Amino acid sequence: MASGRVTIQDIADKLGLSKFSVSRALSGKSGVGEATRNRVLRAAHGMGYRRNQELAAATGQILFIRQEIDPVSSELWHNMLHGAEREGERLGLSIVPRQARHLADSSQLDSAVVGLILAVPRPAEVSGLAARTGLPVVCATYVNPMERIDQVVGADWESGVAVARLLLGLGHRAMAFVHGSATPLGRAERFRGFRDGALEAEGVTVDDIIFDEEADGFRQAFFAYLKAGGAPTALFCAHDGIAVNVVSDLLRLGLRVPEDISVVGFNDFAAASQVSPRLTTVRTPQVEIGAAMVRCIADRLGDAEAAARPPVRLALVAEIVIRASTGPAAGTAWLARILKLAKKAT
Repeated sequence: MASGRVTIQDIADKLGLSKFSVSRALSGKSGVGEATRNRVLRAAHGMGYRRNQELAAATGQILFIRQEIDPVSSELWHNMLHGAEREGERLGLSIVPRQARHLADSSQLDSAVVGLILAVPRPAEVSGLAARTGLPVVCATYVNPMERIDQVVGADWESGVAVARLLLGLGHRAMAFVHGSATPLGRAERFRGFRDGALEAEGVTVDDIIFDEEADGFRQAFFAYLKAGGAPTALFCAHDGIAVNVVSDLLRLGLRVPEDISVVGFNDFAAASQVSPRLTTVRTPQVEIGAAMVRCIADRLGDAEAAARPPVRLALVAEIVIRASTGPAAGTAWLARILKLAKKAT
């Protein structure tokens, strides 16, 4: 092979590495182990490779695949994208937002694309298309059991346990999980952890209140729950958007938060510190999740051995931010009055 015609791809093929890894090793950038870097440099020298414009033009792009944007989740995905971009800049990778429809024809993907991030609420709808590209794929939500792609999420079950322990410590023994849908597995995991944590004390009841977030709102579901015998002193909401609605409806009913009912949210969106009372919530590591997904892809690109490793399931631990919406459990002297309102509403 003539020395002037040796390419980065030639070196990659010889060593069983990705073109991306060889490029980074030759350019001295991070993201490649020292042993791999030395192998690449030795091979390049032995094959007569000469640095040229090919190296300067070699870039790696990670597509940040989005499926839908709504007022509740937009802040979540924006924070993940910020984390991915920050980590990508550190590793020399470009993060490029794209809609999921771009996966329908993988032949149209740019040759510079080296990996895919699925920042979508329902990954089952696009994960198959993503896997068929042959690129490293990592998902920001729960994938199907045994699916051969990486997953980075928040530790939802642990968060639910922590919220239960917080409320138990405040004396609450009648609690409910408020959600509009249990379809996203993260919500189901939070509820499961909430119930498991409540089992640590005797005489505790944990129910769930389900309502249509776009139609009836929380009030009607709350009335129905009280009529069925519920009498909660604390509510854990599936996300902060629901919690803000819950607090607003409780206040309009003349209930005090937290003197009558404590409310806990999830995610620590901006609204959590803007509502009155300010919301106790679970602060999820959204920016860090974005960064971790980029690192997962960079690791897969390191060498053939890394690319062949089993998929990882990574869960990043959150923290509880205690604000004014939670307090010691009180009685339910308010119950009779609210039941009268519920009766009038039917």
